[in-house]
Amino acid sequence: MEYYDEQIVKALHIQRRDTFGSIDEGLYINNELIHFNKTLLFNGRISVMLPENFVPMLPEIAEIKYFSGKRPDEIYTSLDMSVNFTFTDLGISGNDEDTRLAVGLIKQIIRNANPGYEFFEENEDVEKEVIINRFDFQSYGIDDEAYNIMYLACTGKTILQGTFSCLYKDRKEWKRAALEVIKTVSMYHGGKQ
Repeated sequence: MEYYDEQIVKALHIQRRDTFGSIDEGLYINNELIHFNKTLLFNGRISVMLPENFVPMLPEIAEIKYFSGKRPDEIYTSLDMSVNFTFTDLGISGNDEDTRLAVGLIKQIIRNANPGYEFFEENEDVEKEVIINRFDFQSYGIDDEAYNIMYLACTGKTILQGTFSCLYKDRKEWKRAALEVIKTVSMYHGGKQ
């Protein structure tokens, strides 16, 4: 039985999470104001805003968590390792049509390999001259369900594959922040973006 004051506290939390903050000034996630810092990837070629308390995943942990032979090039994780952002430079150039088609194929491959996964939205965004095609879905792990956003970002010079993942039960807390992070992926030009 939930009491009226608990309902008010929950409603205020949801309002603060969904209304206040930006990636520049911080976002409320799980009742905590999370700040974001510019992080340079791939020897300083790509920049992205990541939560300031995220760290590169240790290779020994990455081998266990991403056990297939092809792991993401760069993995940033929360300290409890329940939330991850991954980045892979595909080493190819392309355009918006290429990324749109490739995202559709990736989604279909995942759907065919895992018919129990539930897929949600599929979107295209253009941020800072970077075209981002993405979709989100629910997957199942050994011990828990996960929420995932997979995307391809076309910077004009290269195509970057990225993912975001968190526990499915935390998706409402993290989705807005993840989408804001994804929108900050850009070529880094020494401070001039």
